[in-house]
Amino acid sequence: MGKIMKYEFRSMFRLFLPMWLGILALSLVNRFTVKLQFGDEPVLNFLTGLTMFLYVVGILAVVIVAFIFVILRFYRGVLRDEGYLTMTLPVSVDAVVWGKALAGWILMVLTTVVCIASGAVLLLTSEAIEVLQLSWDRLLELIGSTTPTLIVVQVVLSALLSTLYNILFLYLAMAIGHLARKHRVGASVLAYVVMSTVLSTLYNTFLTPVILNFMMGYGFDRMTNQEIVAMISNGLWIYLAIVVVTCAVFYVPTRIILDKKLNLE
Repeated sequence: MGKIMKYEFRSMFRLFLPMWLGILALSLVNRFTVKLQFGDEPVLNFLTGLTMFLYVVGILAVVIVAFIFVILRFYRGVLRDEGYLTMTLPVSVDAVVWGKALAGWILMVLTTVVCIASGAVLLLTSEAIEVLQLSWDRLLELIGSTTPTLIVVQVVLSALLSTLYNILFLYLAMAIGHLARKHRVGASVLAYVVMSTVLSTLYNTFLTPVILNFMMGYGFDRMTNQEIVAMISNGLWIYLAIVVVTCAVFYVPTRIILDKKLNLE
């Protein structure tokens, strides 16, 4: 798996490091330009608006490109001609799938971190930091000192695992599409749409009612703040368990297809 990830990182950083640095540079420039009051100076006002526009477009572009990059690295590196090289490396199918999945996951996480950091550079001031600190202290006073921190950890874990969930879901759709003799890209898109519809139906039909009944049974009007937060925390644990199980469900057929049904002709 280490060899696979090394190749992925080499390609990833060559493309995205300049983009990440560009986003951070634009946020730094905008931090100073948005504070300037140019009055009736149309040229300077235009430049200020232009740098903000470039920053917003840059954020959207780096997220979209990262998403496309994850798809293409798996499709070209495993299911297309490059797959001959990838699958002849002295590594297992598990190493190939997890190497690419973890590299893609790291790319999405780093891209998200860069976007958040750029937003912090642009927006956070000493006053804003002070307000955030006071709000956090007030929250701790209301519901206790441990549970809010636990929920923050759970939310972060949920975001991280959801990213991996989406990557493995894409891999499964592409693997299923590869089973078609012709029009494999179209078959992959169709597999993605069908699986998304089925999962959405299952969640809305079975999971959502169970969660709602579970929550309504608590009786919010009689619950303390601590009890409500504890209920939310329990719900997040359930969500994390579901995501982990679903990731395994996505991974197993992907591995079987790549191991038994891979056809690069």
